[in-house]
Amino acid sequence: MTDDLENPFWQYSLAHYARPEVADCCLYYQDRFGANINLLLFCCWLGSRGVRLEARALEQAKLTIEDWDSRVVQQLRAVRRYIKSSAASLQAIIGKLQALELMAEQVVQANLFEWWLEKGELQATNAGTDMVSQRLNLNLYLAMLGCEPANNESPLLWPVGHSLTAD
Repeated sequence: MTDDLENPFWQYSLAHYARPEVADCCLYYQDRFGANINLLLFCCWLGSRGVRLEARALEQAKLTIEDWDSRVVQQLRAVRRYIKSSAASLQAIIGKLQALELMAEQVVQANLFEWWLEKGELQATNAGTDMVSQRLNLNLYLAMLGCEPANNESPLLWPVGHSLTAD
């Protein structure tokens, strides 16, 4: 598994998720439509690198992380949310569960990153600050979920290029 320091996708995700409105937007898609936040970010990250996903590749990426995500990440999230809703006095446990959940998410992202590295055909088509690829990738995933497409003002679209340190 790729170390987080060597994983530009993880670094991008940390920086992007910390931007205003991105977390709320991701959680909206997760809670309302069952979106996987890592896949949302993956679509945007690849798009920021000029990579355009096809439906088949996105489905493969989804299958790559499905087992770990459902057996580990979602289970940790469910436990954390249950404890959070039932007892405010258990903040220390909630914090530790949240840290474990983040570590499990890092495994998901490492799996996606390694999958991408193994896919020779996923090369940049128009690297730069153009958000077209980000929007196309994101909307491909949102369509798979039955969602309306994201518009140009979506906080998930980030005009970044290869000069970003988290890239």
